[in-house]
Formats: sequence, structure tokens, C-alpha cells
Amino acid sequence: MKLQLVWFVTPLLALSLSACKKKEEAAAPPAGKPTLVEKVVEKAAEIIAPGPKVVALTADERAAKLGFAKHLSPDTEYLISFYNGTKTADRVKASKLWKLVEKQMTGGMGMGMGMGADAEADAPIEDMPAEAEPPEAAAGEEMAAEPEAAATDAADATAQEEFPAAPEEAAAPADELPATPDAEIPPVLTEDAAEGADEIGPAMLFGSEVTLALGKPSGVQLGHLAKINARMTYFQMRGLAKAFVAAAKDGSGDDFAEAMVSSYALEVYSDLLKDPESGVAMLEALKMPPITAAFKVAPAKREGAAQQISGMLSSANMLGEMVEPVEAEKAGSKFVGFKLLGEKIAKTLSANRESMEGMIEPAMADRLLAAIAKNNIVVTSGTVGDYVVVFIGSSLDELVLAEDPGKSLVGGDGLAFFDAYAGKDLSALIYGEKAASEAVVSQASGLSAVTDGLRDGIAGSEALGDTRDLEAMFQVVSDREAVLMKMGSIEAQGIVAFFEDGLKIESYGGMDKGASAWKKPNKLSHLGDAPEVVLFANMNVTDEYDTASREYFEALLGTAYGITMKVAELPMKDEKFTEFARMARLFDGQFRGDTVALWQALSGDFGQGLGTESALVVDMKGTAPAIPGLPQQVVDEAKVPRISLISPVVDRAKLAASWEKLNTSTTKILAGVSKMTGQEIPMQKPLSSDKNALTTWFFPLPFFNDDFLPSVTVGDSWFAASTSKNQALDLISKAQAGGPETTGFSLAVNFKALEAYAKETSKLVEENAQALTGSALTSKDKALIEEGILALSELDKMTVHSRLEGATLRSSVHFKTR
Repeated sequence: MKLQLVWFVTPLLALSLSACKKKEEAAAPPAGKPTLVEKVVEKAAEIIAPGPKVVALTADERAAKLGFAKHLSPDTEYLISFYNGTKTADRVKASKLWKLVEKQMTGGMGMGMGMGADAEADAPIEDMPAEAEPPEAAAGEEMAAEPEAAATDAADATAQEEFPAAPEEAAAPADELPATPDAEIPPVLTEDAAEGADEIGPAMLFGSEVTLALGKPSGVQLGHLAKINARMTYFQMRGLAKAFVAAAKDGSGDDFAEAMVSSYALEVYSDLLKDPESGVAMLEALKMPPITAAFKVAPAKREGAAQQISGMLSSANMLGEMVEPVEAEKAGSKFVGFKLLGEKIAKTLSANRESMEGMIEPAMADRLLAAIAKNNIVVTSGTVGDYVVVFIGSSLDELVLAEDPGKSLVGGDGLAFFDAYAGKDLSALIYGEKAASEAVVSQASGLSAVTDGLRDGIAGSEALGDTRDLEAMFQVVSDREAVLMKMGSIEAQGIVAFFEDGLKIESYGGMDKGASAWKKPNKLSHLGDAPEVVLFANMNVTDEYDTASREYFEALLGTAYGITMKVAELPMKDEKFTEFARMARLFDGQFRGDTVALWQALSGDFGQGLGTESALVVDMKGTAPAIPGLPQQVVDEAKVPRISLISPVVDRAKLAASWEKLNTSTTKILAGVSKMTGQEIPMQKPLSSDKNALTTWFFPLPFFNDDFLPSVTVGDSWFAASTSKNQALDLISKAQAGGPETTGFSLAVNFKALEAYAKETSKLVEENAQALTGSALTSKDKALIEEGILALSELDKMTVHSRLEGATLRSSVHFKTR
């Protein structure tokens, strides 16, 4: 199978980081007849930055929506804010899916997880109300008394009652934003729904808004940590290889673990300190990045929350002379806390100078202690407006708060991506500066830290014989990984999450690994439109990335083989090792050549015979196989999943050549297995069927039918590998007919189709339970099935779409509810 058909699984694991958003209509053109120049400029703007026309918000308008961001310095490098925590929690707790998960987590006892769901969890399903408002929400509505919170109580209550489906009038789409900055923007931030309760706890701090911000130069400092982590991995792998070499020289595998712990564990830290890339020099540059955490707290509880946090910080006094109190005024607010003194820590470490010099040279020990001495850590807290704020950094000078929104983060262009969603029911906002992200990514390492460490650990080893070939393999892995990483790029990232028909997440910029051919049209995108499709994924990869990823994977396979054979050559005195060596030599002697030929057929002719686009289609319309013992009703009515992978054909001759190579190699491998087991295992002869210039190849196995038939269907234009001949033919017919096209990566999960399948299957299982399992379903079994189906009834569809709009990488995800 062409390698990109495998690699698109990687984007599938990142569901919460991708997106699919309905196209929004452009705003109405300005009044008056535009001039020709204006038309040209407007058209150019559409090409450069397609999408809805959005009126830019003023700093004050953003400040009203984004809370604490209005106090942050414009130099802020990273921002994470969560809004309406209590409302979000209440929405989740009111959902049927959460109630099912909750019940399973408590062993079906309906304990309520402390959320007031005891009676409801224990009630029979048919008696459960379709929608239930959490007790906390009702309490919050009755007790809300502060003027600041009163404006949003009704909106909060409505959203809580109708989750997961958002109210129709809850938010205007982006293309219906106010035409002028002066238009009213509906408030989003809400106060703690539990306001008025006596106890101060997490719900009070996280119930309304919580913000975490990293100031300058956090990116550089996080890059230092990434570099140290990569070099630590390198030294650990080098130590592991050295320990293995020592055990091999001894001839006893039992000594390996001991050698690793006793001889090389301390050496790892010693080498790390001596390392010119990440040692003392890096520690001299390392310091605590400025981190600000802010919690919006209702006025009645703000002072108590501030005192509670301040009291927690005062416990640092237990460290004695290693800390000293600090106090400062920022943005008109008083901050009080402590400073952990690097000088005192260095003095304490100096008492163990002799053991330190046992690992590093005296001059380096001096540098290490000096680096520690100059680094302090400051932890303070204070109250700024509606927020209780905690700051951690190396100096109070790094706590920079803006008193004017126009001079804060919201006054710049960094958060401009938010303007299109100002009228939404906001859940979260994330921002990352480009230079800061580049500083981190540039210092990170993949497998090269592992392979480089193993390479250097075995270099020059006599116990392993000549290791030059293995060292070269490790280097190839490192080099090919570097090629892949260079294909990636980074831009500033902005993410906004909001409630609208469920949950939507919109992302701008961020990391592009270089795999997707963003501008190439996806001609298979319409295959996911059928209502019965449960899972659909579609993307187009670049030829360059496909080639580089295949070469990288080949390097990994080759290196794994090289390590296996090198280890198998060792004269180790261990029964398990002897058996391992025997099996490795058997593979090398009888199967290696044919296995390599098999891979070359897949990655060579087969890969070159297919195009760069692929689509995965899964539905539940397959016919059950007529397996003996299954009730006739089940065979007649049961549906099974149908899974197909489809891609365009660019060279059918190469596909035919790949099959000849696959057949030859597989036949030889089976002959080797037959010889090894003493039982003849002949290569099966495939059958074929032709229809509409398409040939379907399959092996004749009992009980199969056209809708349950693992097969390959190929024509001059399309190729499909499927569990169902019927589905493959149907998909190729639809692909040939064509339809709406998209670009980028798309994914869709259809919960409605899944629910319909679950209902149909559960009914069939219940009617045939006696024949299938030997006993009828119990009431508990039925209740569990009904609860699962009931949970699905709230979900509609999850859609994901990543694409390039103009020069901006865009990702959208929509967890749509009913």
C-alpha cells in the first residue's frame, strides 16, 4: 500500500487539533457604487484572505470579551484562557453521555461523582427526564446577586438547559457581526455560578475565567529546556549502549541491568553538565520564564480567595534563609510573596563540593555554582481588578501589567483572529507567538537523539565486532529525520473555542509538518457525503513528503534489522538469548530477501502506480457472512462494517508489476514457513471478476459474499482495497462521476448513522440472544445497551477540516450535537 495511505493515520490521532467549519457568506458590500479600483482591491483581498469580512474590534471591545488579556503586556508570547468554566461543566454534566460515563466510573451505583446525580443515575432509563438541569446551575441562578453577574444569568441558564444543542438564537454567525465597532457585543464572561457558597475552593477559582500567560522570553527558555531534554535522551541512550557493550564483553545478559545502573547512570548527568551544547553554558543562560496565572472571582469572594492564595505562598517561610519576602506595586495593585534565593541554594550545594568535583572539574563546578547563585525565583500574588493573580518568574521586573487596554495584548494584531468570533459563546482562547514557538521547535529532537546516542555508545566497541555498518545506519536515520523536519514550518497560532450547535474550535496558523498538498484539489471529498457513512477521511500528500517519509521508514526498518543481527552474533550465555539468536538467523537465512522484495514492491511499483490522494470510507451496510451456527435471521438481517481505502491510479502497469512481485515473494515466504513447520502451506490462487472495466481480485474463502469480501478492485483510473466488493465498486462509480471538491485534510464521524446501526443491531441481538449466547439478555444488559444508545442520541456529527486559506493555515473542528 502506498505509504501516504498509511501516513494519513497520523492526522487522524489529532482530532482535537484539526477542524471543519461551514463556509460563511461574505458581509454585504458597502453602500454606494464602488469604483473600479475599489473592486480590484476588494477582489485581491478576497484572494489573499478568503472568508467572511470582519469588522476589526477596538482594544476596548476585545478587552470586554477576553477578560484578563487586557492586563497583559503586548510582549506576551503564550496565552491560554478558559471562560465560563461552571457553565461548561454544567453542560457536560447535563449530557446523557456524561451520565453514562459517570455511572460506569462508579460501577453503575449512580453515586453521582459529587454532582448531585444520585437519584437520576439510579432511575430506570425510561423514567429519566430527557433534559435535566444540574442542581448547581439552579442554585447559581437563585444566589447570583452581584451586578456584574446579573447581566449573564439568563443566558447561562438557557445554555445549561439546552446543552448540548446550542439555542438557535444564542449567537450570530460570523458573517452577521456588527457593522460598526460601536454596535453592542453580547457579553460572554460570567461569574461563578456557585457564588454565595461559604467554602472557597477550585470551583470558585475556575468557575468563571482562568488565564495562563507566559511573557518574554519564555520561548527561548522553553527552547533551552527542550535542548536539555534532547541531550539528556542522547546521553541516556549512549549510556544504555555502553552498558550493553560491557555486558556483551562479559558474555552475561544478567549483568546488563547492573552495569546500566552502577556504571552509567551517574555518568549521564556528569556528561550532561560537561556537554558544550547543553551543559553548564546552557544552565548559565537558563532562568525561570515569567508565568502569570489569573482567576476571575466574584466580588464577594475575591478578598477571601486572595488571602487564601497569599497564605499558601507564606508557607515558603519554612525554607528559612533560602527565601526572603518581596513586595511591589504593579498596575496600581499590591503584590506580596517571596523570593527563592539562588545565592543561598548555591551556598548549600557548596557544602557537597567534594562529591560535585567527583563528577566534574573544579573550574566547571565553580561555573555551575555561579549559574545557580545568580538565578532567583520569585512567587507573588495580588488582586488586579476582578482577578486574583499569581506570578512566578526570575524577577518582579518581569511582571508587566498594562493599565490601558490599548497598550496591552488586546491592542495589537496578535489576537485579531478573535474578532470574527466576538459574538460567540466563548469557551477558550489560545495564542502563541511565532518567534517563541520557533525557538522551542528548533531545539526539540525526534528519534535522532536516540539513534545518535546509540551510535556513539557502540562506536569503537571491540565486544560487538565491526560496528561501522550499524553506526552508518544510525546516522542515516538521523539524516532522514532532519530532511522530514525541514519540510515543516511554523507561524503564530490562534485558537478560539465556542459553543454553537455543540462545540466549535477554530485555529489559525501553528505548525505545518509539510505533509499535505494544501492547494491540490481533493477529488474524493464527496465520497463522505452519503448519510450512511460512519467514518470518512480524505487528504492529498505532497510527493516530496511521501518520498521522504518512505525513506525515513526504510531507514528505521533497516536499522532495526541491523541491531537485531548484531545482537544475534553475540556469544551471550543465556537460554532466552540463544533462542532469540536462532530465530534471528533463521529469518536472515530464509526470509530476509523475500521480505525486502515484498517491501520494495509495496513502496516502489505499487506506490508509484497510485496518486497522492486517498480516502477512507466506513459504513455499516455490509452483509453478514453465512457462518455455520449463526441463526438464519442474523445472517439475513445483520449488518457488518464495510471499510474501503480508495486512491486514483496513475500507472496501472506498475500496479500489475507490483502484484507479480508481491505474489512471487509471498509464495516464497509461505514455502519457507511450510519447511519450518513441516506442514505444506501453498499460496492461494486469487479469483477475479470484471464489471464496468473494473477487475476485482479476491481469494476464494468459505462463507464470503459480495458485501463481505476482502478484495482489491482496480481499473485504469481508480484503485480500492476493501472488505466489500460492492462498496468498492460503488465508491469507484461515485469517484468517476465526480462531485464537490475540497482541499487539505478532512475527517467526519457520523453519530446519527452509528446510533441507527446500534438500534438495529441491539434489536437483532435481543431477538436472537438465546441462540447467540445461550441465554436471553438480562434487564441489566438491556439497560446498559439502552443507555449507550441514549448517549449517542445527543450527538450528531464530528467534522474536521484543515486547509490553507490564502497564506494562512486554517483548522476547524465541530462537535455537532442535536
